[in-house]
Amino acid sequence: MSLDLTHRSARRATALALLSLLALALLLGGCGGSGGAAAETSTATGSYLGGDAVNPKAAPPLKLTDYKGHTVDLASLKGEPVLVAFLYTHCQDLCPVVASKVHTADSLLRPGTKPPLLLAVSVDPEHDTPASAAKFNREHRTNGEIDWLLGSRAELERVWKAWRVLPQREKGDPEVIEHSADISGIGADGLIHVLYPPSFKPALLARDIETLAET
Repeated sequence: MSLDLTHRSARRATALALLSLLALALLLGGCGGSGGAAAETSTATGSYLGGDAVNPKAAPPLKLTDYKGHTVDLASLKGEPVLVAFLYTHCQDLCPVVASKVHTADSLLRPGTKPPLLLAVSVDPEHDTPASAAKFNREHRTNGEIDWLLGSRAELERVWKAWRVLPQREKGDPEVIEHSADISGIGADGLIHVLYPPSFKPALLARDIETLAET
């Protein structure tokens, strides 16, 4: 190949590379916020940063009595974001971690953003009581942030079945209950949009709460 052809090939490769970079920049500009990282997607896109987005689906029925004696019906909370988790008050591992992270996320919300209510459905009807729930909230600074939903085993089993949660006591230690620790993120439209594993980052949950509030 002549030197002239080599130069023309090099120029063509450079031009194609520049066009590819320009196209990528335009794509990221359309998805991300101004001046932010590529992962910080604009809330207008309906994207979620802190969990696993799912195809929006109706939340299963959830109507129980909370630890303060009030009837809580998830359907009546439509219009505001809600988080739903399945926890127990004597848990020593994941439950306190989830509570602490939710508390931190609430503290990171932008001014004017209303913190979501976390509905903590009991997976231990034999031991979860109004007193133990109140103690949990005091110890983890989650008063006003976590509303514990209690009930008889029959009442709670109906909810577990609807939400496909199967709590089981650990064979080696019956005080430990194995259960799903994912948190369901429900938008203002009443639909589940995202699932958060226990490893979620509070700062990203805080951003997602704003997105859920706008859906």
